[in-house]
Amino acid sequence: MYYTQEQIDRANQADLVSFLQSQGEQLTRAGNEYRWKRHDSLTVRGNKWYRHSQSKGG
Repeated sequence: MYYTQEQIDRANQADLVSFLQSQGEQLTRAGNEYRWKRHDSLTVRGNKWYRHSQSKGG
């Protein structure tokens, strides 16, 4: 899949927590991160996510 630089720039500026919450996802605050209730090994900080169980993020 190919993304334009404009799409990449917009994604980098997105508020991931707000987006997930607007889609009906439940997040709980854990320090300076949020945990996604459906996948508790996934944390969100700013517009970055990390899946601890798979050692992947972006």
